[in-house]
Amino acid sequence: MLTPRTLQAKLLISVFLIVTLTISSMTALVIFIEKKQSQETEMERIFYKADAMRTRLGHLMYGKNWRYLMMTLSNAKAADPSLLYFAVTGVDGRVLIADDPALVGQPRFDLTLVDDPEHPLYSKDETGKKGLFRIFLSQYRSDIEPGAPGYANQGEVIFEAVYNIVYLGNPMGQFRAGFTRSKMNRHLLFLTAGMLGTGLLVLLAVLTIIYLVIRRHMIPVDSFIRHISGLDLSRDGNSFRQSLGDVHLGERSGETLDVRQLKQAFRHLRDQFISAWDQLENHRDNLEQMVDERTLALNRSNDQLSRQIRERKEIESRILTVQKLEAIGTLAGGVAHEFNNVFMAISGYATLIQKRSEPGHPNIEKAEKIRRLVETGARSVQQLLGFARSGKFDPGPMNLNEILRVSLVILGSSRKEMKIRTDYAKNLWTVQADRSQMEQVAMNLLLNAAEAMPAKGTICVRTRNLELSDFQVSLDKQVSGRFVMLSVQDEGPGIDPDILPRIFDPFFTTKAMGKGSGMGLASVFGIVENHGGFTTAESKKDWGSIFCIYLPILDEGTF
Repeated sequence: MLTPRTLQAKLLISVFLIVTLTISSMTALVIFIEKKQSQETEMERIFYKADAMRTRLGHLMYGKNWRYLMMTLSNAKAADPSLLYFAVTGVDGRVLIADDPALVGQPRFDLTLVDDPEHPLYSKDETGKKGLFRIFLSQYRSDIEPGAPGYANQGEVIFEAVYNIVYLGNPMGQFRAGFTRSKMNRHLLFLTAGMLGTGLLVLLAVLTIIYLVIRRHMIPVDSFIRHISGLDLSRDGNSFRQSLGDVHLGERSGETLDVRQLKQAFRHLRDQFISAWDQLENHRDNLEQMVDERTLALNRSNDQLSRQIRERKEIESRILTVQKLEAIGTLAGGVAHEFNNVFMAISGYATLIQKRSEPGHPNIEKAEKIRRLVETGARSVQQLLGFARSGKFDPGPMNLNEILRVSLVILGSSRKEMKIRTDYAKNLWTVQADRSQMEQVAMNLLLNAAEAMPAKGTICVRTRNLELSDFQVSLDKQVSGRFVMLSVQDEGPGIDPDILPRIFDPFFTTKAMGKGSGMGLASVFGIVENHGGFTTAESKKDWGSIFCIYLPILDEGTF
């Protein structure tokens, strides 16, 4: 048996080692976590700072506005003391803009990277490979930025950011910048010193308290240790559990309250250990099932998160598209009205020339050509007005079947090689719409289907009465109510999935230069939206395409 003095020394040394290791481990863990979080925060700040300038840099590089590009980067450097240097390189790798004029026109410079250049500390790629953003750890070189003394020392480890600049889908070059880590290092240094100082005070306080407690209660503790010294830790789990359960922990006369509390605490721990051991034995058989259930729950959570991310991106994309269409629609409406006034004046002067010219005079034929060109331009103006949602002039009740019959007669006389199959709904519901605009919608859809089949083919036209309930038009739009549906289906080669989302964009066309204005489907979309309806399109390769418009009905009966 050890003497109280020897046991005191051993207990104090043990407590000293345990507390020291605990404080050291906690300090190292806190410093590690804080360093990681600080580094991630700094890299996020660098990313968003560079990302905020990406579009503007791409726009300025696209317009070759080097002066404003240099001013933008210089202002960014002046506003951020951590920015050591910057350089913009072109697609050929040569430096176009840099805060060091000696680097302009030079081939792309390479930094001394601390980590693996193929595995950056940080990377983001939200717009594809052309928009890749990376951050490396590199060593600072004074020949890159000689004009920033005090920000970094020669050979100091800094953040090197490389951002590919892409504008309108075209790579323009790279934006490279270096950021100092001194602020983060100072923060970590102060944190380490504070943790170690606090830990030292805690260590001294703990050792003092433990020493006083040991001196007062050593004899009762030694007595308790003798009672539990018979436990054989080398036995297997079940034998140790049995031995632990047989330990006598009853109170005896002469024991201090501390010893009794220690026995009570040990008894509680023993009961917890035995209970935990029994639960472990019970759960051992179905451990694999529990793992499978947790894995399944995790997979469901990941699937739900992925779906939410996709839905959010689609909603953001649709919002941007709607904003773009509204802006272009406003511009198109204004331009269309101005051109309409010009065409009316030209048509009036052409008619005046015809009336004042002698019969057989060449000016009569020329004036007639001017009037036909004006009529062609006026039709384009009407399409612009329809897209701009400002062409709803004379709405009234109508039956879409009648509109289709008239449009099909016109199409059949000009495209005799096409086969047309109709499927009209009986007692079609009435809609409230402008007749001329509905004729324009029907003709645009029919011509679009005919042009999709340059050879022979069949166009299928259908009308239906539909009652929709929470019909999902898009992720952020649901409709309910009674609608009249008009569909036009062709047997063409189909639409490429990459361009299908853009077919309703104004002035977007896949035809050759001069073959189309790109306003046909855009005007259909604008007119239908203006009438409170919506348009859908579906297409598959070698299957053809089907365009459907849905118009809300009147409650006045049917034709």
